Amino acid sequence: MLVSRAVAIACLTVFGWLLWALTMLLVVYIAMGWRSGDPNFKLTYLAVMAAGAFAGGFLCRHLARRIEGL
Repeated sequence: MLVSRAVAIACLTVFGWLLWALTMLLVVYIAMGWRSGDPNFKLTYLAVMAAGAFAGGFLCRHLARRIEGL
């Protein structure tokens, strides 16, 4: 039981960091697209995806902390 909790905590923590790294990459991509004059719908789509990845990172980290506190 303790090993499965440790694995779940580690996986959720790493996935949270990966989602935050994806957020940073999407922000860079948005900046490059904005600078090159991409259409607004593309920038909006990327911004929504970046916000979802950012929120997903917080959710994963929150779940990891909840499992750790049990």
